[in-house]
Amino acid sequence: EMLEKNTWISEAELYLDSRDVLHILVTEKEPVARVFTAGGNSFYIDAAGHQMPLSELHSALVPVFTGFPDKKVYTGADSILLGHVRKTAAYILNDPFWMAQVAQINITPERNMEIIPVVGNHIVKLGDGEKIEAKFNRLMVFYRQVVSKTGFDRYKLIDVQYKGQVVASRYAGDPKVDSVQLR
Repeated sequence: EMLEKNTWISEAELYLDSRDVLHILVTEKEPVARVFTAGGNSFYIDAAGHQMPLSELHSALVPVFTGFPDKKVYTGADSILLGHVRKTAAYILNDPFWMAQVAQINITPERNMEIIPVVGNHIVKLGDGEKIEAKFNRLMVFYRQVVSKTGFDRYKLIDVQYKGQVVASRYAGDPKVDSVQLR
């Protein structure tokens, strides 16, 4: 019971065999993401989506999410967002390319996710965590067919949140155009 109360242990089993030898089987929880809240707090989540405290002994190499709502009591929408974070993190963890390419994922106030990549000076808008595999597949196709020819710094914004399309822009926001300069 004492071992199972530890937040880093999911299951512990102790038993004595016929020779009075104590056997201990411990299953550790594996973090899949590190989440930073908007208020600056931080925690890990495991594969089941449960929060885990930070460890003083080691730091896990997992995807980093920033901008999660900082509340004492989470709502249903927060639980859905945490589920999207878990699904996105699990996908990134299982792909060596994305693990190396994704520096962090920002959560916007609208509860959408944006990737800050390691290579390139652009932002990738993912939207929510639904159909995350299809979104990463579209992004990979864009990287292979377009970015490989134009370079990682040509586009400032790549949007893969819409089904069946990739929207790329050379401007990160709405560019302000001066009518005199335009003429």
